[in-house]
Amino acid sequence: MNTRLDQIRGNPTFYAKVLDPAEFGSSFKWHGHAYSPRSSQVFCVSAFGVLQKLASKDRIIAALLSQAFPEVATRGRPRSWAISLEHEDEFLLGERGTNQPTSIDVLCTSSKEVVCIESKFVTDAREGFGGCSQASRGRCGGYYGPGSDLKTGTPAWCRLENWDGHRSPRLYWALGKAHFKAEVFAPQQSGDERPLAGSNYQLMRNFLFAAAMAERERKRFFGMLALCPAATSGLIEGQIDSFRQDIVRPEYRNRVGFLTYETYIAHLHAVQDRDAEDLAGFLEDRIKTLCG
Repeated sequence: MNTRLDQIRGNPTFYAKVLDPAEFGSSFKWHGHAYSPRSSQVFCVSAFGVLQKLASKDRIIAALLSQAFPEVATRGRPRSWAISLEHEDEFLLGERGTNQPTSIDVLCTSSKEVVCIESKFVTDAREGFGGCSQASRGRCGGYYGPGSDLKTGTPAWCRLENWDGHRSPRLYWALGKAHFKAEVFAPQQSGDERPLAGSNYQLMRNFLFAAAMAERERKRFFGMLALCPAATSGLIEGQIDSFRQDIVRPEYRNRVGFLTYETYIAHLHAVQDRDAEDLAGFLEDRIKTLCG
């Protein structure tokens, strides 16, 4: 019987030339569809998992991130960047007692910056960023205000702000008040739509993860970047723009970025590194085959 790792090794979207899924350790949370050529996670792992092995790693990351966030650019040699895939920290946003805290596809950190990259590929790009499931499960009235907690009947404006069994109170609202518009926190009543519903729910978690980590570790800059192929970018780019304009306070809008994977591939070509060229060619083929 093929193991999960055998299935991933056989996935044509896994960059098997220089990667082995076993390198990511037993704690790495492979998705249930990691065997699929359309797996967004496997495409992301292929795109970024090999960078730690490349001598040009810092130049590639610096070029990509400084295009989205000019504040990251340096005049001379780029800073050293660390890369972590599927990064979780249940303490940052108060996400203890859950099977799935916020997971960052690609966490990029330097001595001065932290940037969270959210990667989409084919199906997930066309579906867009995910929302909160509390309302769809009948646990929440779907608005932000007293009486919305339908499961336990607490007076909390959002039931995620309270303990529920072993699930700790989420810090989304507390942390968001420093970065989001005041109207996001205005009291609502039944029939109103939460500002952080729909795609804004996943985006705000990634944004606040970067903001909270930067504050805790005293980084001077944080940002959140979304990446997907140009052919599947329509919905994602629109959701990013709506989050930037409707949710984030004006002084933090420059911390929300969007780029296509073709931009990343161009930076791989530009460093004139044979290994980076090979990776670029692999990613181009996968995009052409599955998104073209």
